[in-house]
Amino acid sequence: MVRYSFIGATGYVCGELLRMMVNHPQAELVSVLDTFAVGSKIQESHPALRGFYDKEIVELNPENVRLTAQQSDVVFIVVPSGEVAQYAEIVLAEGKKLIDIGADIRFRDVDVWEKWYGAKHPNPQMTHDAIYCIPEVMRDLAKGKSLIANPGCYPTASTLGLQPMLKTGHVVENTIVIDSKSGYTGAGRRPALNKLLTEAENNFCAYGLGGTHRHTPEIEQNIAYITGKDLMKPETWQYINFQPHLLPQVRGIEVTIYATLDRDYTNDEVFKMYDDFYKDEPFVMVFPANQPVQTKWVYGTNLCAMTPTYDDRTHRLIVSSVIDNIGKGAAGQAIQNMNLICGLPETTGLLVPPMYP
Repeated sequence: MVRYSFIGATGYVCGELLRMMVNHPQAELVSVLDTFAVGSKIQESHPALRGFYDKEIVELNPENVRLTAQQSDVVFIVVPSGEVAQYAEIVLAEGKKLIDIGADIRFRDVDVWEKWYGAKHPNPQMTHDAIYCIPEVMRDLAKGKSLIANPGCYPTASTLGLQPMLKTGHVVENTIVIDSKSGYTGAGRRPALNKLLTEAENNFCAYGLGGTHRHTPEIEQNIAYITGKDLMKPETWQYINFQPHLLPQVRGIEVTIYATLDRDYTNDEVFKMYDDFYKDEPFVMVFPANQPVQTKWVYGTNLCAMTPTYDDRTHRLIVSSVIDNIGKGAAGQAIQNMNLICGLPETTGLLVPPMYP
């Protein structure tokens, strides 16, 4: 039995992780911590969990983190950027495992984080020691490790959609364009004007224009890993155009990936290549060109579905890849990583069909 706790209890990701953990036969919730709603029950912040959990939200402070770590095997954490290290140090000192669902330890080179997040990292060594893990890409690096950086949602959908073709070596460098769309849960639970129903409904917009979104270097780092580049030398990485948009829906991510290739393929050849590549990956589904994937096909799951195609007129690969941004893009993948580092089958508690339609 894996005993787990969650720091950042009132956010959407905690609610989703606890919902998914109901199906996990080998996991037991120890504690939930936050600076919000302290003293209230977790089901008050997440009413859908009523009858499944009855834990009181404990105040997030160093001493409570220490006590929680002593009783837990794994601690999941979602806190504002720059705040992970202070709690991770405590958990690791107690000899326990930590999975950060935020971005503080996703970059091997701390200079990349500091450039894109505009702050001094409180523990640079931690960024170098952490294992960033999309299991379908680098699970061998993570097995048995104690400090895991859970990937971002956009990078997960994008990296899985690119990986098979990148492995062939036929992608022309610096030609990758990723056009991305996400539901509003990707923006978190804190109130904001643009998340009001009257602002969001029947509305569609781009954000992070001009290549400024922080998931850009994360995707570039993943491409560098897959293509064998030095992760400590970002000057050798290829550049991408990454452009996110907000969809007028609650959750779900769709990324449309474009990349110029140095040889031609047919749609059937691309489909077979992708289908063969992911045939042993239970959380990745590949569809042929006549079945464009939809976000509802992965709603509420740890699944990634994709339709790879080829435009022979422009010599470009075009892949549509979809995930649930708080499922495979956050909570689901965090559970998958927990299973991986704790020696459990990765699918434990996660093989469920989507909430469709």
